[in-house]
Amino acid sequence: MVSGDEGELRDIRISIVTHVLIAILTGWVSFQLQITFRTMVSVIFGLGILFILGHIVERFVGKKNVKWWLSNGAVVYLFIWIISWTFFFNLA
Repeated sequence: MVSGDEGELRDIRISIVTHVLIAILTGWVSFQLQITFRTMVSVIFGLGILFILGHIVERFVGKKNVKWWLSNGAVVYLFIWIISWTFFFNLA
């Protein structure tokens, strides 16, 4: 049986790892979209993925409040997404 603190740490780890991995993938896709279309399409795509990912992670960790999601998912996703997008842009 998982205690309250261990369960919360598990939820945080699931959220952060999921958001980081998807953010890296989305950074690459955003770079490809920027080449093909425009930057605005890439931004809309990235933000759309963020909200979809928020709902998916919510199903795995249970319903949490918005503050929890912002600190354990959204901020991490935005930071890694921008960094990976810039990284792929500079490789080209």
